[in-house]
Order: sequence, then C-alpha cells, then structure tokens
Amino acid sequence: MLQATGDSFIFILDEWDSIFYENYITSEDKIHFMKFLKALLKDKPYVDLAYMTGVLPIAKYSSGSELNVFWEYNFMNDRTFEEQFGLTGIVRIIGQRQAP
Repeated sequence: MLQATGDSFIFILDEWDSIFYENYITSEDKIHFMKFLKALLKDKPYVDLAYMTGVLPIAKYSSGSELNVFWEYNFMNDRTFEEQFGLTGIVRIIGQRQAP
C-alpha cells in the first residue's frame, strides 16, 4: 500500500506488554514477539507513529537496540498529557464517587 499510495500508518497496540505477564507464554515466545515488533515497526517507511499502551517499560524487555525508537511516558508520574488522555476526568469521577 505504501508503494501504491505513499500513505503511512499509525499503529495502535493496546496493552502491548500483556504477553510478558501471562504464565503460559514461554521465554522463547517473548523473544519472538520482540523480534516481530522490531521487524514491524523499527525504521520502516510505512510507520508514521506507533502508539503502544502498557504498564511495563519497553526498555525492560528490549535487549539493546531492538526497540530503541520510542519515547516512553509514565502517566502515573507525568501530568503533561492528562487532559489529552482523559485522566483528569477519570480522577474527578472517582473523587465524586468517594465523596460523602
């Protein structure tokens, strides 16, 4: 498609790291998964953006340069993007439920 149209893609991978905390996934499977992500996303002209959500930092599971093309944001400690991702609204709703 890239060759035909010149269009690039935005990849959204929700809970990209879930494979790492599932007991039935082998260590070999995890290595293959990281290699797959590298082959799919790293230095590819068709990748405009990759947005990956998860609780584990990518660097923890990437041995070296596999996926060193990401900026990681910790939304628990960084308030920069709260409004864009709706965290402020969620916190307000939780606060209202707990109010007497």
